[in-house]
Amino acid sequence: MGKKPRWKNESEFNEFLVGQYLRYGSVDEVLKKNNFDIPISYANYHRILDKWGIIKAAGPNSKLNESLDFLYQLAQTNIPFDSLYTKMPSSFKTSAATLYRVLSYIKEGITRRVGTGLIITPHDNETKVLLGSDRSTPRDKYGKTYGALTIPIGFSRIRDLRKDAILRVLQQEVFAENAIEQKMPDIIPESAKPFMFLDIADVRVEVFHIVLPKRLSNAKCFSSFKLYDHRFMSLETILRGDTKTRKYRAGIISGAMGYKKYLELKKRNLTSNPLYIKSRLNYQLSSNLQFQEPEV
Repeated sequence: MGKKPRWKNESEFNEFLVGQYLRYGSVDEVLKKNNFDIPISYANYHRILDKWGIIKAAGPNSKLNESLDFLYQLAQTNIPFDSLYTKMPSSFKTSAATLYRVLSYIKEGITRRVGTGLIITPHDNETKVLLGSDRSTPRDKYGKTYGALTIPIGFSRIRDLRKDAILRVLQQEVFAENAIEQKMPDIIPESAKPFMFLDIADVRVEVFHIVLPKRLSNAKCFSSFKLYDHRFMSLETILRGDTKTRKYRAGIISGAMGYKKYLELKKRNLTSNPLYIKSRLNYQLSSNLQFQEPEV
């Protein structure tokens, strides 16, 4: 007897491909995770993603997360750079040279990469912000804290249309199931403009405000392979920054501060230009003189 097909029809197969891509972030990684046992060529896989309207990943997000994890620990502890680096687990891939380079950019106030972040609020309350818990694999004592709270955020490309950059984040971190089923809600404002630029490490994040319609203003509507336990949290709670009972991804509390300022300015009709906010992480690292780039 022949091997039983894993998928009932072409549509189910295509949805499987899209779901795997949103889970693993690249075609190469999907093929690797499936032991290269998927009956489709590399080129045809990309054609399916294009047909589904999937905005493809814009960079090595895992390395960005690694860098932020390390820099956060560096800012929060009194451990010297070299000592902290040697404590990183074997799975940590970012080189010391790269981290020193990021630190030098932070000190000089330089950003060399771009990202997109979303402040998503329900239809009836702009002081309730959508957060999710980071699903990334935890690492060691000095690695990533599993479940850190974050707004939907990710890498972008400089050449991206803003609508595409926003859609990428929505597909990956807010509406993954809708993306798989080709039922993405039409919620991106026409001519979307960021209300804030938020510098986190060497990444300048364009932050947009999206108000959900009533039918989507329920945490049960959201799905993602990157985030779990989506919930609306009051701006006041986020700004308290109670890190003893909950953990936040680097830059999130600073972003909430920027959003609060934006709401205050909006009441006065003074929101024509985006705010420029430097994250607390950047302030801490740029003011600490122990981080010196090694001599070559």
